[in-house]
Amino acid sequence: MRADSTPKSLLGHVWLVLAMLFIGVLFSALGVGGAVSLTDGLKYSIRASGTPGLLKIYACTTSGTGKQRHTDCFGAFHSDDHRVVDQSASIGGSYKQGTVLPVQRDARGDCYTVGVAPTAGRLAGICACVVGLIAGLGALCGAFSTAMPRLGSRIGAALWSPGAARIVGRLCKALGIGFAVFGVVGMIGWLAMP
Repeated sequence: MRADSTPKSLLGHVWLVLAMLFIGVLFSALGVGGAVSLTDGLKYSIRASGTPGLLKIYACTTSGTGKQRHTDCFGAFHSDDHRVVDQSASIGGSYKQGTVLPVQRDARGDCYTVGVAPTAGRLAGICACVVGLIAGLGALCGAFSTAMPRLGSRIGAALWSPGAARIVGRLCKALGIGFAVFGVVGMIGWLAMP
């Protein structure tokens, strides 16, 4: 009987390690990719990059099907200093014809909404992505310690000392609070937008 349980136990460990590796890589990649993408858009919503101005929407088009469906709107962009005029500027999202939005325009002619709502929304997303990254790294550490228990327990003891555990716990709490606060502010801001 004992000989039959050993291969099942070994096979179970292999599947557990593979599942944890998959989850760890997936969450880590989504966390890093999402945070980088949201951070890139953050520079426009806080007006740190691009040309500030107003975009008056004159048409919107919807393309794609199913989950790939998205709407882009086009309009006339006029910079705040009246030096840049772009009659074919674009912005992602659906807006009514004639809507005037404060935006930042990048060099390609793409516009990004500015203000509290997009900034808070991006900050909430960054907090969620960092939590995902921490979960992914935790799953990768778990896979490593499951695959190599002796070495993994030593490394785990060094990494997860009581001080490190408190720091990670406090970081996760702060990220959760940031996600909640920025998420609520972002939602209220989006409801107030035209």
